[in-house]
Amino acid sequence: MTLLSIESLSLDIAGRTILKDIDLGLDKGEVLGVVGESGSGKSMTALSVMRLLPWKARLSGRILFDGRDLVAANETDMQKLRGDDIGMVFQEPMTALNPVKTIGEQVAEGIRWHRGVGRAEAEVRARAILDRVGLPEAKFPLSRFPHELSGGQRQRVVIAIACALKPRLLIADEPTTALDVVVQAQILDLLKDLVAENGMGLILISHDLAVVADMADRIAVMRHGEVVEAGKALDVLARPQHAYTARLAEASAHVPAARALQLAAGSDSAPWEGSGV
Repeated sequence: MTLLSIESLSLDIAGRTILKDIDLGLDKGEVLGVVGESGSGKSMTALSVMRLLPWKARLSGRILFDGRDLVAANETDMQKLRGDDIGMVFQEPMTALNPVKTIGEQVAEGIRWHRGVGRAEAEVRARAILDRVGLPEAKFPLSRFPHELSGGQRQRVVIAIACALKPRLLIADEPTTALDVVVQAQILDLLKDLVAENGMGLILISHDLAVVADMADRIAVMRHGEVVEAGKALDVLARPQHAYTARLAEASAHVPAARALQLAAGSDSAPWEGSGV
């Protein structure tokens, strides 16, 4: 069942075209990988869905979330959706977290605001989701501050905040940036498990095509504010139709992951060979 449908979405900021005729779709329980280089429009697409856009931004087209057009929604309605039905994991956890608030306060805040529960109950729920994302109370009490955690641990707190209310849609914008490969794999596995447990849809944004290789059911490749290729993950990785997609595969930091999918598709040549790049 379709959870999110982006139709002919365009975005101008102060007269500059940022996104042009974006068409994307996501079903419940599905993972959509959105990949492309810096400046390709990945994050701006996510922020358009969240309606967290700068002043002078002009959005056109439709963003249908569970049948409701978010482009036409007012700010009051969006505030109810953000954090409740739609969660977002931002790129840099240190800037996404408030340095003067404890991790317990920050996870509990959204629970109190959206559910109208008291501090004690919100803290109980906060503790439960922090335990779930791998931050057990024995080692990571609610009284910890962000600066007392490692980069990977801070990212787990951000994921806990985004998933505390079990959103139907989760957007993860470069959730493994600046993390080592071991922690990166742990974070991706955590997101995969949360999707399976809660049946939510996940948009996973990355500049690295192979990062999403084992995660995504479908992949959309963006460049210069447009979707240049989209399809099932295996097809896009093994048989790219656009030269830019082939170059992304070649430049990927983990080409063996793409190679494994390519071999699974039954092709003997690398996905970028014979593409003229």
